[in-house]
Amino acid sequence: MQVGITGGIGAGKSYICRIFKVLGAPIYNADIQAKMLMREDPKIIKEIISVFGKDAYLQNGMLNRPFLARQIFSDKRKLETMNSIVHPRVADHYNDWVRIELQIHPYVVKEAALMFTNGNYKKLDKVIVVDAPIEKRVQRVLERDHRPKNQIEDIINKQQGEEKLFNLADIKLQNDDSSLLIPEIINLHRSFSNYEILVK
Repeated sequence: MQVGITGGIGAGKSYICRIFKVLGAPIYNADIQAKMLMREDPKIIKEIISVFGKDAYLQNGMLNRPFLARQIFSDKRKLETMNSIVHPRVADHYNDWVRIELQIHPYVVKEAALMFTNGNYKKLDKVIVVDAPIEKRVQRVLERDHRPKNQIEDIINKQQGEEKLFNLADIKLQNDDSSLLIPEIINLHRSFSNYEILVK
């Protein structure tokens, strides 16, 4: 079974995934893996430099994240170009990972900020949306990343198209600090762990 977890920036996707990991589920963080491939995959590196220039990388080979953030979040076409370079390679990397993990575990979890607008949710058995009020999301990212507030708000605005499709999810978790999420996640874990038995 393949389970997707998505939600806007600061909603708490990673927090939910950490709980699933403690319960024994393997987690694939698409954003982290994308950054890894952007640093290590020669084909991706070549394409990024051809579009964004040599300033996209620092002298030590690491991504110049502030530079790229300014580029892609101020120009929709550049964001779409970046996605077209990185997303297909991440999809291949994920598929290779899934083939290995599902030989050992009854289910896997894929964490990704974008899941509906690019159609990736269709390849998953269940999709969980993690949601929270915007003011809480902004505060969490401010405390976590120390980004400028206007940049966080800009990211949230750009994710609105994705969030309009959240009704396509199978399960919605409200992470607004007003309810206990761990019992819900334990119940989901039990359900997903028994999925193989149920489909047989």
